[in-house]
Parts: sequence; structure tokens; C-alpha cells
Amino acid sequence: MILHDFLPSGNGYKIRLLCACLGLNVTLKEYDITKGETHTESFLAINPNGKIPVLELDNGQCLSESNAILLYLTEQNHLTQQHQSALLPADPILKARVYQWLFWEQYSHEPNIASPRFWLTHNAMTDLKKRMLPDRIQQGHVALKLMDDTLAQHTFLVGDAMTLADICLFPYTHVAEEGGAYQLSEYPNIQRWIKQIEALDWFIPITQG
Repeated sequence: MILHDFLPSGNGYKIRLLCACLGLNVTLKEYDITKGETHTESFLAINPNGKIPVLELDNGQCLSESNAILLYLTEQNHLTQQHQSALLPADPILKARVYQWLFWEQYSHEPNIASPRFWLTHNAMTDLKKRMLPDRIQQGHVALKLMDDTLAQHTFLVGDAMTLADICLFPYTHVAEEGGAYQLSEYPNIQRWIKQIEALDWFIPITQG
């Protein structure tokens, strides 16, 4: 498989982190999104949306949208291993709770945690974004508090076993301080959760392809 990616991207890192967890081999092909490299004719041929990550399968088919890719790889792993992985629980309620976090991440977390980080660290600020920034940061704190409150009750986001929800939320959460918009010291349960994931034997950092 080939992962078309931008190394600092949390969305791409989700896929690399899951592949490390599942022991899947993936070849990284990098693009610099700050230079418009995902808007070339060749890239748009694999994803007309012009965004990374894109997972190119061995049969040449391409998948986009990070959380859809997470679900595909996890479900495929279930089939090949002939067992139900803890990453996507068999119990319908627990599975639905994993889905809740995946949908919430794209609507309430990523726009408010990831976007300010990108704007502030990649010289991408505009007048419009400057006006949007205070509200984004305020909503980001709401998102981080929800996670912190949840992690005060459970080891991981869905109970006491790591699931796809944790792999989905870890990437942008653990770099939330980049750009200076957030201080994770305000969220001790998130800090504990980050350390637990970083201590796993298969863990790879965001800088590793």
C-alpha cells in the first residue's frame, strides 16, 4: 500500500499510527500541501478533493478521508485475522461509541485544534482567520475539556481498552500546543493518556513515516 501524505498532518499520522499498531506495511509518498502539491493533475487523479491522506491499495484503488481509511484498515484486519480486534469492539453499543468519537473528531475537534495549529505554524494566517481564531480556540478548549472529563472516568476514550477512537484523537491532541493556542497542562487526564499511548511498544512519532 502507498500512503499519500504530508508528514506534519495529524490526519495522515492517524493512518501511520494505525498501520504501526496493526503491523501493516505502508510506503509513504510525501506532498507539501503548503506548495500546492495536492492540486496537481496527477494528485487530483487519485483524489479529486485535492487533500491528503490518500491510501492507495495494492489493487490500485484509492481511499480518502482519514477516518474512513481507519475503519477500512481495521475492518480488513478483522477479516484477515479472523477475530474481532479490540480497536473496533464487537459489542454494538461500544462500537457505536467509537463511531461517536470519530464523527465528533471531524466536526468538533479537528476544526478547532488542528486548524489553529496549521494557521499559526505554517504562516497561513489571513484577516478572516484572525477573526475566526478566538472562537476556534474557545471551541477547542470545550473539546479538550470533554476529552479530559471522559479520561477522568476511563483509561481510554471508550472504557479501559484502547480503541480506534484513541488512535483517531491522539494525533492532533498531542500536538495541540504547537502554535501556542493551547496548554495541555490544563488537562492532566489527557496528559496521562498521551503518555500511555507513547509508551506502547508499537508507537511511532508523528515525524516518522
